[in-house]
Amino acid sequence: MSHQPSRRRLAAVSVVAATTLLAAAACSSDSSSATASISDLPSAPTGVTLTMWHNAGDSQALLDLYKAYEKESGNTIELVDLPADTYPTAVQTKWATGDRPDILEYMSTAQDIASLNGAENLYDLSSMSFVDAAGDTISGKLDGTTYGAVLGPVSTFGLFYNKDVLKAAGVDVPTSYADLDQICSAITGTGADEVFIGGGSEFPANMFAGFAYMADYNADDQWGQSVASGDTKVNDPDGPIVASFDTIDTLRNDGCLNSSAATATADEAVQAVYDGDAAFTVLPSDFIASFYGLGSSEKSVDAKVGFGPISAEDGIAAYSPGSYGTYYVPKTGDSEKEAAAVDFVNWVTTDGYQQYVDDAKLVPALSTATSPDLTGMYSEMETMLLDPKSTPAFNQSVPGFGNFGKIALQVIAGQTSPQDAADDWQTYVDQAIAAQG
Repeated sequence: MSHQPSRRRLAAVSVVAATTLLAAAACSSDSSSATASISDLPSAPTGVTLTMWHNAGDSQALLDLYKAYEKESGNTIELVDLPADTYPTAVQTKWATGDRPDILEYMSTAQDIASLNGAENLYDLSSMSFVDAAGDTISGKLDGTTYGAVLGPVSTFGLFYNKDVLKAAGVDVPTSYADLDQICSAITGTGADEVFIGGGSEFPANMFAGFAYMADYNADDQWGQSVASGDTKVNDPDGPIVASFDTIDTLRNDGCLNSSAATATADEAVQAVYDGDAAFTVLPSDFIASFYGLGSSEKSVDAKVGFGPISAEDGIAAYSPGSYGTYYVPKTGDSEKEAAAVDFVNWVTTDGYQQYVDDAKLVPALSTATSPDLTGMYSEMETMLLDPKSTPAFNQSVPGFGNFGKIALQVIAGQTSPQDAADDWQTYVDQAIAAQG
């Protein structure tokens, strides 16, 4: 059975949309380049040094890919580390000064590209071969133009669970948030927390309140686009955001969340589930490697921990490329280095791509590569990503998303009501829509 349509669909979306507050600064610092198109650039040179702004959390597989390109091309990549926990903001802040790298690793949604005024500052890559390999709904796209090449990883958002805790409680793996409430007392009766949220890292609040819950509501990104157009309000009392916040409030009041949910870290959530101090945590599939790092072997960890889909009701997963493995070619005015940067994008999406997929244990975002033989939680991730019912992450098209995590965290901490929290987010969404004109 071919899963190719699902693989192509994977490249259409992105994880957390960066704030648009620096968009005006980005516009005021537009780069000008004598070269308007990549077809006008000279042949790819050798022996040049390219600066790359990259996420300091890049996997070893990505770092190896950069080294492989250096060996293949004779060019050198000088990595400029930007902090993983604030990566979108760090890029935008540096970008707003007028500084430009030769290669930019960045987020992939239209909102992200617009925040850099991509139409003026980034090369149009639409004529490159990877575009066909990514299908019709490629990410890294703004207003029909492809600016970014998404290699992956493509993340899915789901439930990590401790098998021993579930066995002791006599319950099955939940697939809906209603299930979580129903089995809460059985789980806590074992002495374990039911759901462990690492809210101190903030993004786990996004995962629990948004990315996982909202998978039921964003088929083909319809909900997100409707919010962006103003037709749907995130603070609709009968809408899914208020329902999500209501669910969190109920779980908190029923004692189903860890007492440190607002201050604990994502790493502590991983440790708690691995140790059996908690039954569940909701995190991106990127954290599979973190779980495996705690055991003596992947097989030993798979015996203890599983990974599966959870959403409001339907038990499906959302997916999104994150802040790793998506690349842009900024217009710097140095045509030789611009040509080398385009050569980098071409090589990593063609000759170098399959090895990267194999090394990173990815479900490929480009149809030119095939999945390696995935086992354990990586195999469970693959099943979730290739499920035709899976949906784009709900934040893909929503202006003003950057404040969602902080607002969700207030609900998790019991500091605001679900409706007030949704009202607060609607204010940010309205402001962002107005700022975009």
